[in-house]
Amino acid sequence: MKPAQYMRFGASALRMKFSPSYRVPLTINILLLNRCSFSCLYCQQDHQDPTMVPLDKLLSVLREAKTLGTQRIHLTGGEPLLHPDIGEIIRVGKEMGFFVSLTSNGLLVDAFIEDVKRLDQLQISLDGPPQVREYLCGPLAVPAIDRAFAALKQEGIRFWTNTVLTKATIPHIEWIVEQARENKAQANFVVMEAHPEAWTPDRPMPEAMKNLFPTEEENREALRTLIRLKKQGRPIGSSLSYLRELLEWEDYAKNYSSKKSRRYRCMAWQSQCELFPDGNIHLCPHTWETDRGISIYTHSFREAWERLPRPENCNSCYLSCYLESNLIFSLNIPTLWNWVKKLI
Repeated sequence: MKPAQYMRFGASALRMKFSPSYRVPLTINILLLNRCSFSCLYCQQDHQDPTMVPLDKLLSVLREAKTLGTQRIHLTGGEPLLHPDIGEIIRVGKEMGFFVSLTSNGLLVDAFIEDVKRLDQLQISLDGPPQVREYLCGPLAVPAIDRAFAALKQEGIRFWTNTVLTKATIPHIEWIVEQARENKAQANFVVMEAHPEAWTPDRPMPEAMKNLFPTEEENREALRTLIRLKKQGRPIGSSLSYLRELLEWEDYAKNYSSKKSRRYRCMAWQSQCELFPDGNIHLCPHTWETDRGISIYTHSFREAWERLPRPENCNSCYLSCYLESNLIFSLNIPTLWNWVKKLI
């Protein structure tokens, strides 16, 4: 972010802290499409779904979001680099003055390196050594990471790795952090999401996914390891407050809780939302299975944002982007300092 962006972002966050009714969609997480070239065992999306928001409609949303005070857009999916207009989306987002970030599986990074150069932040999925990547994501994932890392290194592009904590990845935490260090990257780790509401008797959770869920103690031991490495100065992007929140989480089979955190107040309703490939605006990933969302085809983005309901019985969660944001907006000093250092 540029200094002026920091100031606008900070001013809005400060006002949210002391005025719970004040709302600005500072961040929009845009799920460009569900399609992906991998079929990761821990992911539950329909990778063959062709649904996506047309470019003209998406750009209209961005223009309206800009007038509402949006500062950051995060492009994800599926695999966002599969979107036929990804270069134009990144270009226009940057020209509008947004902080533009993107999460990719890495397969197409070298092919889209000129577009990737424009990004403010890039995250690449890294699940461990080659044998682990092949097991979790398929054979295409093995050379993809090596090509992506080589292309990014050649262009001098800084990036982050992103790892889901599963039974397969947890034994390789130190290896992943070392890979991040060697490539001048920051390593980010997230808890494997349960989403129990997504599975029904007619659509049960796949056995392969069930077998990847760590036990409670495996999750806690992984987080203790990350805290230790973070204190040692290893390149872990997440803040200590974030890692400690995860370590203290009551039940990893539940994505969110009615209990309030002692470190932050949830400000998701005040500060961010998600645009799904079907054109529906949702508050956060917790709500997409329990509400229908508000369509940008029948409402303007402003109307969709203003109509988003407050979540019920949700005061804390373990989702990385929301948890870190809540810590920042709640003026958690260690988290603020961590992110100032990382972004600079």
